[in-house]
Amino acid sequence: MRIFKYYTSLRAEILEVVTGVENSGWSLFWDETTPNCVTKNRLEKLYQRCLGEAKDYGLYVVTRHCGCTNPKHSEYPVSNEYGLEIIYKDSNYVWNGGQMYQGIRSCVCPCSSKNKLSEHNVIDDVLYEKNADQELCKKLEDILTDVVEAIESARDKNPRSAIRENLLRAVLRINDQLLPEPMDSYIQKQLEGNA
Repeated sequence: MRIFKYYTSLRAEILEVVTGVENSGWSLFWDETTPNCVTKNRLEKLYQRCLGEAKDYGLYVVTRHCGCTNPKHSEYPVSNEYGLEIIYKDSNYVWNGGQMYQGIRSCVCPCSSKNKLSEHNVIDDVLYEKNADQELCKKLEDILTDVVEAIESARDKNPRSAIRENLLRAVLRINDQLLPEPMDSYIQKQLEGNA
């Protein structure tokens, strides 16, 4: 029942954001629609909260740091928001290759003893606990990936239709998890039963 509440809460929050994403007005002087930066901020908060709760089901997103400015940097030090000691390719987790982000970010690399910010390449890797329900983790990853893609689509001056499309895909995925069976299975049964 806990996962059901997680899905229903996430679904409600996504629908609340989707209803506020309207195409901008024709006149720059009279555009009262929600700006992309506000939508992006709301989605980032939603993502962080839902990602934090996803750990209860065995899904984690950790940051792998690549080539920071520290001359002593080697391999791929990993940081995370969970307070866990995780190394790259840690055998206690399933590293399925999923990524939420790859690019340059200004952050502290774990190899920095002075905790200095630097711009360097990072990869936000998705991993699952080995004893977690792997299928559930994959479904959560797909939903959260849709939210991340909506965040990326919410950059200034980007069309708002891409934000809506990604969020609605997330809602459809959630709907499949809330129903007694996925919609595609239901449709197939109905077609076979009425043949």
